[in-house]
Amino acid sequence: MAKKWATKLLKLFFISLSISMLANHVAAEDFLDRLMERCSTGDTQACSEIDKLAEKHKKQLERLNAQADAFQAEAPSLGIEINKKSNIRKAYPMILKRYMSSDTIEPVHKIRGLKPSLVKICSKHLHDLYFIHGKEIPLLESGKPDWGIIYLVTIEHYFRFCSKELKHN
Repeated sequence: MAKKWATKLLKLFFISLSISMLANHVAAEDFLDRLMERCSTGDTQACSEIDKLAEKHKKQLERLNAQADAFQAEAPSLGIEINKKSNIRKAYPMILKRYMSSDTIEPVHKIRGLKPSLVKICSKHLHDLYFIHGKEIPLLESGKPDWGIIYLVTIEHYFRFCSKELKHN
């Protein structure tokens, strides 16, 4: 179940990134949001369009997956979990800094950059979603946090949700 969810998330994340290169990033993200909404309600044509976009940007997706896997491998030495429990607040800024210095960063994200005060607010928000509001934490079969998925969720959360929502308020 988690792997299927992770695959969909990766596809949608990369599609949003790749579309942002094609046109005005706000219009592109709005287009993708509408496409995702249609797909989630059973529109097979919209789902097919998402699959085509994901296939078109497969190499970029593979690079991001490699970065997520590398973060997963390094996580035990980073002090971001205690007794199999993830510390989202501590990991969130680490993940964003790694992404911003990676070869997969999107130009629009480079332009937006990271705002330290916003990163702090967003890390608390994602932490609260998991630990107060009960969002399911991605876990490996061992019961330890799946930091590869958390890496991708964090990037998605900051750039597609939190920074956009707080920017308008």
